Amino acid sequence: MKTLAIYNKNTGEILFTQSGGTELEDNILTNLSCEVPDGKITKSVNIETKEAIFEDIPKTELELLKEKVNDLAQANAELTSIVAMGKSNA
Repeated sequence: MKTLAIYNKNTGEILFTQSGGTELEDNILTNLSCEVPDGKITKSVNIETKEAIFEDIPKTELELLKEKVNDLAQANAELTSIVAMGKSNA
């Protein structure tokens, strides 16, 4: 079974291994060291400019649910206000 081993060329320390896949052919891989801005993840590398391409870190399910709860609480407050105003005008 073919295995890709990413290692430190100075120490031989293995940092990552992956088995299988045609992308594991010898001499087609390279590396890039870059500073990742806060709140971003590395999406890919522009193979022409050799620059990393970043994107926002996706929101977690918990963050999405918190937003939904806040939206629902705000909508509930607006509806409560509308109902209260309707009763005072009646």
